Amino acid sequence: QNHNCIPLTEKLDNVLILVEAYDEKLDLASRNLIGVSVLPVAALDPRSLLSHDHVLATVGAVRMLEEKLS
Repeated sequence: QNHNCIPLTEKLDNVLILVEAYDEKLDLASRNLIGVSVLPVAALDPRSLLSHDHVLATVGAVRMLEEKLS
């Protein structure tokens, strides 16, 4: 199960994971991954987007962004 994630994390270095709301378990788990940051939509700013090479967002986070930007 976890061995399937290793190639993905090797390819996605310097990634921002965008979520709807702060999740303590996700935050704690992501601390073990080098180059991975987790941020709720409410805390998103241009600097965070520009300082990462990749953005991975949940469907809920994308919907929140759409509402925020419309």
